[in-house]
Amino acid sequence: MFFLFWGFLVWLGASLIFRLGGQFFFLYDQPMLMILSYILVVPLIAVLTFPIYKWKKVNSNQKIKAALFIALPGMLIDAIVLIYFQNLFPNLEPHTDKYFASWLLWAYSLIILSGFIGKQDESI
Repeated sequence: MFFLFWGFLVWLGASLIFRLGGQFFFLYDQPMLMILSYILVVPLIAVLTFPIYKWKKVNSNQKIKAALFIALPGMLIDAIVLIYFQNLFPNLEPHTDKYFASWLLWAYSLIILSGFIGKQDESI
C-alpha cells in the first residue's frame, strides 16, 4: 500500500510541476530543451525510487512489484488526464500533448525498469 501511495504522490508532484511550469519543458522550437527534459528525468526517477527501496528494505524479488506499484497510480490517472489535456494543462500548447504523453511513457518505463536494476535472485 505504501508504494501505491508513494506513486500517487510522485504523480501529484509531477502534475503540479507541469501544470504550473510545463510551458518551459515542451517547446517544439527548442529541441535541446525537450531532450534535456528526457535526460534529466533519469536521475530524478533514480532519486524517487532507489532510496525508497532501501528505506523500506525491499529485497530484489519485491523490488519489481514495488516499482509497478509506484508507476501504476500515475499511469491509470494519466490515461484519463491525457483525454482532457487541454483543459487540465492550459499553459501547454495543444500540439504538445504528444510530447507530454511520450515523456510520461518514458518516465513510467524508467520507474518500472528501476525494479529490475540490482542483484536478482538466481532462482528467477
